[in-house]
Amino acid sequence: MNLYLSCGFLVFGGLLYFRFWVTALSRHLLALDSWRRVSAGLLIAAICLMLYALSDPFWFEYTAGHVLLGVVFTLLAFAVVMFTYESHARRGLVVIVAHYRWFGIPLALLSWGLGLWLLGWSYIGAVAELDDCASDDQLNVVCGIRNAEDFATTPDEAFFIVPEFGGVGPFNAAQAHAAGRLMLVDLEAQIAQPAAIRYAENTWGDGDCQRTGVMPLSPHGVDLIERGDGRHQLAVVNHAPGETVEMFEVVAEADVWRLIWRGCVQVPKVNYLNDISLASDGSFYASHMYPPEFSTVELLKAALVKHATGYVLRWDRINGFGQVPGTDGGYPNGVVLDESQNILYVAHNLADRIDAVDMTQGGILASVTLNSPDNLVLRDGALWATSWDHEIADMAVCETKVPCALPFSVHQLTPTTLRKERRWRFNHAPFGLVTVAFPLQDKVWLGAGRADRIGYFEAK
Repeated sequence: MNLYLSCGFLVFGGLLYFRFWVTALSRHLLALDSWRRVSAGLLIAAICLMLYALSDPFWFEYTAGHVLLGVVFTLLAFAVVMFTYESHARRGLVVIVAHYRWFGIPLALLSWGLGLWLLGWSYIGAVAELDDCASDDQLNVVCGIRNAEDFATTPDEAFFIVPEFGGVGPFNAAQAHAAGRLMLVDLEAQIAQPAAIRYAENTWGDGDCQRTGVMPLSPHGVDLIERGDGRHQLAVVNHAPGETVEMFEVVAEADVWRLIWRGCVQVPKVNYLNDISLASDGSFYASHMYPPEFSTVELLKAALVKHATGYVLRWDRINGFGQVPGTDGGYPNGVVLDESQNILYVAHNLADRIDAVDMTQGGILASVTLNSPDNLVLRDGALWATSWDHEIADMAVCETKVPCALPFSVHQLTPTTLRKERRWRFNHAPFGLVTVAFPLQDKVWLGAGRADRIGYFEAK
């Protein structure tokens, strides 16, 4: 909404510098016998805009809500004046056209100022300090789990396998390769502990990549599937000490889930990965966000213009990496493969959309607009996604807040068509900057890449 309103005000301000169209509109108005229909039209437009603005219960916490209400009152004022004091309004219009410079330039500057304000800020509500880790009536939280950016569930669905996200550039370039662990979260006891890992031969990777237990791990996106041979494979996007995809077998030993390292895949130096989705044959799809040297300025420009910065890669042991047609977009993030339908779902974080890509034809079947979608979860006949109900510039307040309680939403979408089925909205919850929503056991679990907790709410 902010982007559309901002563009509207910036264009309107630019048009005000061209007097001829204002003069032509004024002549048309002055030629009318009566302004009653015009005032009625303005009144109807004002009422419609007011109903739209007030339909959001949190309208007063957003710049768009304030601007829309300002437009509403301006239209109401024009409608009343044109209806009640038409003769005075006609004379006033003649004066404005005759001295247009004194009215047009200040109005253009005001319009541009509103456009830039809307472009820079979206959420202007309060952001609480979450020094304590406590649930509220919106959301339950489980504490002591650091930067749970993504989730995978163990085969018995009793545990989450959670990566401790260490950050990526360019916003936190100093922490881009911060070490993290793979954690097991007991969903019944609601406690987390590091996953036990032992190392074996590289049989699921590319054969050249190597890893030992003393090497740092900086995990990002994860996925777990049952392979065609019945074994359970976990793939982890990793940023340290170099860009790799790590492969683990998930096994139950003495009623405890453990990880066996089965290999890794070296990522080309031109790629910077985010999320991953496995196929049953051991191949995978991974989202390439943008080039590794991507700057903060370039990222902010991409967020504004929505141009493509990356794409999705496919890897298998025979062909290696290759770009997937139809997956270009602004900051490809979440990716999930529906192997039964041969459809790949891709979330473009900076382009504010999710695409369903037909892997057979290589075209886009459907798209849906969501603000900053992140990881995607395909489960129980639904596609689950998150969105941020704020813009990137609003995150300036998050520098000293962990977690940062900016508003967000969780969406349940229909696969293939991407129709929006349900939405859960959270304002002033003890959580924020959510990156994943995972439905499990009548709950929807939430993770974030910058938090000291995970959350959940009742799906009912």
